[in-house]
Amino acid sequence: MNETGNTPGNRLTLVTSLGGASGVAPVAAALLMEETAAGKTPLLVEVTDDQPRSATLVSPTETKALEASLRDLVSEVAFRARGSLCIATVVDDESAMNSLHALLDGLGREAPVAIALPPDRYREFVESSDTALDRIVFVADPPDRAGDRALAELALGEARELARTAELVSAAPGRLASRRALAGRRSSQGQGRGRRAPDLVAESGQATPLVLGAVFVLILGTIALVAIAGAITGKARAQSVADLSALSSARSMKNDLPRLLAPPTLPNGAPNPAHMSKFEYLMRARLTAVRIAVKNGASPLRVAVRFPDSISFAPVTTRVTVRSRVVGGDPGKTTDDWAEARVGAPISMGSVPSMASGGGYSGPLAERQGKGLRPDVAAAFDQMALAASAAGVTLSITSAFRSDAEQAALFAANPDPTWVARPGTSLHRCATELDLGPSAAYGWLAANASRFGFTQRYSWEAWHYGFVAGPAPCSEAGNSVGAGGSSESVSATALPSFVPAKYRKPILASAMKWGVSAALLAAQLYAESNFDPNAGSSAGAQGIAQFIPSTAAAYGLSNPFDPVESIDAQGHLMSDLLKQFGSPALALAAYNAGPGAVAPCNCIPSYPETQAYVAKILALLGGVGAISPMPMEVELVK
Repeated sequence: MNETGNTPGNRLTLVTSLGGASGVAPVAAALLMEETAAGKTPLLVEVTDDQPRSATLVSPTETKALEASLRDLVSEVAFRARGSLCIATVVDDESAMNSLHALLDGLGREAPVAIALPPDRYREFVESSDTALDRIVFVADPPDRAGDRALAELALGEARELARTAELVSAAPGRLASRRALAGRRSSQGQGRGRRAPDLVAESGQATPLVLGAVFVLILGTIALVAIAGAITGKARAQSVADLSALSSARSMKNDLPRLLAPPTLPNGAPNPAHMSKFEYLMRARLTAVRIAVKNGASPLRVAVRFPDSISFAPVTTRVTVRSRVVGGDPGKTTDDWAEARVGAPISMGSVPSMASGGGYSGPLAERQGKGLRPDVAAAFDQMALAASAAGVTLSITSAFRSDAEQAALFAANPDPTWVARPGTSLHRCATELDLGPSAAYGWLAANASRFGFTQRYSWEAWHYGFVAGPAPCSEAGNSVGAGGSSESVSATALPSFVPAKYRKPILASAMKWGVSAALLAAQLYAESNFDPNAGSSAGAQGIAQFIPSTAAAYGLSNPFDPVESIDAQGHLMSDLLKQFGSPALALAAYNAGPGAVAPCNCIPSYPETQAYVAKILALLGGVGAISPMPMEVELVK
């Protein structure tokens, strides 16, 4: 850690939350008010989406003077005198870090400063700032699980490498104490400060092995020995350590990616226990890299981990730098060796079902595990799979919709009508039949499938279940389930739950018109713009589907900022790319990088942005059951 240039009276404290805890600004204000010496005016820098706090009616002369002197420092920052405290409000937008750094660089003062930072800005700040931190404070709810303790200890351990001290506050101040602190008043009873949790820190060494395989205990247990030995020597050795650490970090991301992409809330609005926050996702990948580096002889203080695509909703790239001592040269001379690894997607992914054709059912298909189902059947299967999971049983779909042509090929390979129906007679063409597995689930299915509207079709096929709670298979009423009309709400189950309500109809309409998976279009819009119809990029891409002007013109899109027109053009373009390349992975790569970059090699080009783009969308589709879980690959790229 670099020595800070701050004087003892100029403490720079960074306060953020851990695990979604609230009260960051009150804790920061309370710390400032308790620890500020008489005659000094503390400054609270708050990065927030909220409006600037109003000034109090009465403030000391020195606080008003500080407010006045700071107003011309950074025009984008609002300053308010609140009692004995001056608060600077930085708007949490794309220029927030620039404004924050400009403010810190221009302060040049001795009074203490605290930064109240949202957790999703923590990593961006510490990786982009040269400002020396005296202290990092995490606000966390009192933990009731070993996993909470382990995560807190991991965060504290890393923070100790970034600042002189790292602390944990296990609860925010009460309402009255918070109001006093943010009004620039000291707590008369010493309650302005959040309640500390020394027991949490002390016990975390016991919780960590249970949850994270002694990741941090290993780091703490070896740090003294490695620090005494100094940096690892030899450029080749350092490069090898960087390679191993980067690959291990990427594997952590690969394993955790489905949880990161899981919806934060369940359909009933309750928190989804399967969801992992981006903060925890990156923290686990970071600590994995450090653990491997330490295990191979590096000091954790000489290992730097960053994520080049960290601003993305699903980062998949990690870069690890290891500093080593130069052998035979200046004893104090060191060199940096780094490696970059990423989670990638294979191009051999099968097609994503979208519209049924070739006999039987003729509407849009909902995707589950890469198989097509009538939308109401998919909704019933979701309920059944959820109940099975609660009972410790995992259901897999081995077959669902099959066209007459597919049935003919299957019958030719197995010409026994006892086991394979002749083309034109199989109920699979109605998109209501499911062949399920594994064999360990047969007993549970026999006892429970009827509760969800499914019946076992034949006594000798323990895996074959048909849906009988809705319209009859291959009927007009069955076709209307997916075609809209009175059952339009049911057809919306073909879309993932993260799609905003106002875009569900345009996406379904585009999918039906162009024969493209609705889930694929939805995941693509999420990755392109997060469903923002006014989005723009530095490369000139515009609108919800991020069309560049030349492509928009080629597809007759006159206004890229019209979401309905853009989604229709998106479906048209993806339909053409799927026909040209035959693989959703390659079609997505061509959408991002252009067909000219994909066609020569019939591969996903080695552009980091394109590689990450494809991996994120396919992982997202796997996370919502639109395709089978992707066999994602981990590769060392640099």
